[in-house]
Amino acid sequence: MRIVKAIVVLLAVAVMATAASVATGDWAGTIRIGDTDLRLALHVTESGKGLQATFDSIDQKVFGMPVDRIELKGQQLRFELASIQAVYTGTLNKPGTMITGEWSQVGMSFPVSFKKATQAKK
Repeated sequence: MRIVKAIVVLLAVAVMATAASVATGDWAGTIRIGDTDLRLALHVTESGKGLQATFDSIDQKVFGMPVDRIELKGQQLRFELASIQAVYTGTLNKPGTMITGEWSQVGMSFPVSFKKATQAKK
């Protein structure tokens, strides 16, 4: 019975690690505010504490802003930037290449999709 429990626990940990690793990497998106498009980047890493991330607003020349909280539950990704009162909630597609969702900040909401950056082949 112990062996069965150990296998179940190991499988659960493997599934959680695989799901989180799908979200890791560099993501690029654009937000349209009025007539202005702003390029965004999300950089997600995985550590012993779970997912961590930094955020860039490229056209505003803001780089490496720490993400206060990021979580992936199933296909739902959510992150918060408390310093600018922003929350993003999106759905990760099955291949793990696109997150489609909504950026909310100071009472306003905007659609934003992030596309996973591909690694250049060496």
